[in-house]
Parts: sequence; structure tokens; C-alpha cells
Amino acid sequence: MSSLTERIEAHALANALKHGGKASPNNVLPKLIGEFPDQKARIRELRAEVERAVARVNALSIDEQRNRIGDLAPELLEKKVQKEKDLPPLQNAVLGKVVTRIPPEPSKYNHIGHALTFLLNAIYAERYEGKVIVRFEDCNPEKVNQEYVDAMLDDIQGYLGIVPAEIRFVSDDIPELLRQASVLIERGGAYVCFCGQETMRAKREAGEECDCRHKPAGEHLAAWERFRAGEYPKGTCVVRFAGDMTSQNTVLRDPVLWRGVETPHFRAGSRYKAWPTYDFYSPIEEHLCGVTHVLRSNEFELRVALQERIKGILGLPGQEVLQYGRFTIAGAVTQGREIRALIESGAYSGWDDPRLVTLKTLRRRGIQAMAYRDLVKQLGLSPYPVTLDFSMLAAANRRIVDPIANRYSLVIDPVLVAVAGIGPHDVTLHLHPDRKNGGRSLRASDRYLVSGADVPRMNGKRVRLMGDCTIEPEGHGWRFVTHDVGKTDLAVNWLPDDPAQSVAVEITMPDATIVRGLTETAVKGLPVGTIIQFERFGFCRLDEQGATVRFWYSHD
Repeated sequence: MSSLTERIEAHALANALKHGGKASPNNVLPKLIGEFPDQKARIRELRAEVERAVARVNALSIDEQRNRIGDLAPELLEKKVQKEKDLPPLQNAVLGKVVTRIPPEPSKYNHIGHALTFLLNAIYAERYEGKVIVRFEDCNPEKVNQEYVDAMLDDIQGYLGIVPAEIRFVSDDIPELLRQASVLIERGGAYVCFCGQETMRAKREAGEECDCRHKPAGEHLAAWERFRAGEYPKGTCVVRFAGDMTSQNTVLRDPVLWRGVETPHFRAGSRYKAWPTYDFYSPIEEHLCGVTHVLRSNEFELRVALQERIKGILGLPGQEVLQYGRFTIAGAVTQGREIRALIESGAYSGWDDPRLVTLKTLRRRGIQAMAYRDLVKQLGLSPYPVTLDFSMLAAANRRIVDPIANRYSLVIDPVLVAVAGIGPHDVTLHLHPDRKNGGRSLRASDRYLVSGADVPRMNGKRVRLMGDCTIEPEGHGWRFVTHDVGKTDLAVNWLPDDPAQSVAVEITMPDATIVRGLTETAVKGLPVGTIIQFERFGFCRLDEQGATVRFWYSHD
């Protein structure tokens, strides 16, 4: 093999590995001209050679490509060192004094966007040797419950690995919030409104003040005491902020701060008859938690003015506020009410249905906690909305699992291929292409099982049975060519036609379909949760051991 021919193949391999296993002649050709400028005179012939090399390389698996370039041109595998992206510094942050908070409402299961928000707060607390507080905003008794609290804590601590300095519940602070409400009313910052919802809505839209607002503070305080004691039937009245009904910021048009709730709370029971809204408890809770820096998406931007006014009336300190564009997930159902409806109808199996992007689902698919951290730093803090695609998370996860995931052969819908000219022999395969130390042993003969989808692709071609031998067509069958690695048209996975050397597998796919096949018996010894790569198929997480070993598909 000439030097030029070797370099053509080497650059084709390098380009394929850079682009997910598929090289392009248009990318390879300039590399060759740069290395062999004298070949410009025969550019047409050179392109033809490149196209043939690219076709051969693209027929190989990524593992085979790595193995081949490692032997042929390992220097082309060297990666350029890039400066790792990181988050910007916090304003007015003092080492050891920074306090951030993770404030979920326990009314559904968390998804990717929640994970990124949680980690933003945790990463900044870690960077400044401060602390992060988990604060459950559980002030809607009709929606919140212990199931969601437990699930969120498992996500935050058990999955994402965040270590909070404290776990709090806003419901535990209701006595202080009630007291602060009395102060706000007494100082003219809020009033009890007896208008119906339709009247209230109409006046807010028209920018007209409610007649209730102009009653004396003493009368409002008396009504407030009766309200909080539950003396008014539900829906009779609410507490509203005394804002600015002419403001262009409609949030300031006398929003509701307290409403009556009859549903028992999962922690407080029926102890309280009045419950605060987010706009009321949020600014007070930041003070009670000692928060120094508030990180939140700018979907709350209009509410900042209201909360700052409440702080001003109550004499509460402010915080540094860092806002960023909201995280949305492309092509996924994320609204809790929609997911509940799908689950209740039986369309989805639960909060970890494979079609969802909840953390329960992604954990089951094998997404590593570090992948979210890497994604947070990659995305930064853009002021604009960020649309997340699962492929972004998959890319971050692939960088983590690719160096450590052992490889195994997978044969889907097995078809028998008989090969003439070869007898029983032992085959030693590597668990990982970067670790040339074996670890997989199979006893092969002249009968192989290959995936049904590969059979029509093999017709008329020289085929590499990966890690074992090369075969080629002979009449209506196949004959053995060599065990040595050489030029082939196609590489396929295989297993011996021996039930003792294979085990049935089922792989749950992201669309909830099931892929069934056979794999090596070695997977029977792996613990649940292990991430592996089925060659030429993708990374998967072992979900259940049994007569049939069950996996969940992670990504390619």
C-alpha cells in the first residue's frame, strides 16, 4: 500500500470520526491536497480514489474506524485543546457569603429545564463556597403533594448530586407570612376585596380601581382577620395589592396576594384557610432564607417591580437578581397538566414514559448528572429564550459515557448465515476500542447469526464479521476469506448460532417501541444501571435483569 493510498484512507477515517462515522469526499480532498500539493495535477483521479476510500470507511463501524486509524495514523486522532466554556461571575459576590435557592413547586415531576435551573444555582453556590437552599413553594394545596416532594428530592440529591445546605417548605413559614400580610394591610399596601372574579378582571383590564380599595385600613384589617380565620366561604373575598391600576405593567394592577382555600394541605392539613400567592411569599422568603443572589428566567421579569414594591413597604432587603432566557424543550410535552392527562388516559405509562423528558425518564435512559452540568456551562446565561433539543444533551452525555461504556454485539431479528471454508475457532474481542485487552470471548463455527436488516445490505459484497473474519459471496451462500483486517464493503455484527452463547434482549426506544434481539451472555453479569454500547446501534442503560435482559436506549 503506497504512502498516498494510506493517507487517503487515514484522512477519510479522521473525517468520519469527526462527523459521527460518516466521512465526506468534499472534506477529505482538501486535506489530501494540502499534504500532497503535487497531486493537484491529477485532481480528477484523486477525487475518484477519495470517493472509493470514503465508501469503504463509511461501511465500517465507529469502533472499527477507531481501531484502523489507531494502527494507520494515530496522530490524526489528536484533539485540539479548547478552552472550556464557563458561567460569568456573579455581581457583588463575596466568597463564603453567597446564598442561592432552588425553589420548585411540588406539583409535577422535573424535566430538563428544571435540572438546568437547579444546577445554575448549585454551581454558583459551589463556586463561591456558599450554600444553596432547596425551598419547596408548596402554597397551592390543590396541586402540591408529598409524592412530588419525594420525587424532586430524589432528582436533586440522588440524581443531580446537589447537596443543599437546607431543605425548607414555604408552608412552614405561613405564620410569619400571615404576620407580614397584616403589616402590609396596615401600611396601606394591600386590601381585602369582595368583588367577584369577573368584576375584578374587567376593572383590571379597564384600569379602574376597585371600590373596596378605598375603605379605611382598620376595616381591611378586621376583614383580614375574619378571612384568615375562615369565616368567609371560599370565593367570597381575596387580598389584593394596592398597586397602580393605570400601569402599563399589568402585574401592578392590584394583583391577588392571598386567596381562600378549603382543600387540606399535605403537610399543614386544614390549619390555614388563607394561602399566599407567589407574588407575596417570594420576596419575603428570599429574606427569610438569607438569599443573596436570585437566579431566575426572565419570564418573571414583569413581576420584579411588584416584588420590589412589596419589599419596600415591608422594609425587606433586596438581592442581586440575575435573569436569563427561559429554557424550553423542542418537540416534548412538558406541561404537568398535559402529562397527567396522558397518564390518566393510559396513553403514557407514567412520569417516566420513554417519550417524556422528565428527569425520571432521562435517568432511566442513562443520562449522567455531569451531562447537565456540561450543558449548563455550554449554554451560558443568554438573555434570550433557549430552545433545547435532546441531541444537545445527548452530545454532552456521549462525551462522558463513550470512554467508559463497554461494547457488545447486538443482533436484531436474527438470520442464519452459513460460511464455507471455516471451522470452529475462538474469537477474542475487546470490551472497548481504546483498551486492547480483550474481555469478550466467543466460540465461533461456520454458522453465524446476523441482523435481519443487514442481510439485504450484504448481497454481493465482501463483508467483515466484526472482530472475526471477512466473508464473500459464493454461489447462493458465503465463503471464508481471511481473519485479517483488510478492505471490505460492509461490517456487520454477529453472534454464534449457539443458544448457550447468547441471551434475549429487549430495548425500550424513545418512541416507546420495543426492539428485540440477541446479545452476548456477558451482559447477564452486569448490574442494573450499567451503560453499554451495542455496536452499530447505540448507547443503552441496563434496566432489568431476567431471562430476557431489558435495556433503555440512551442515544447513538
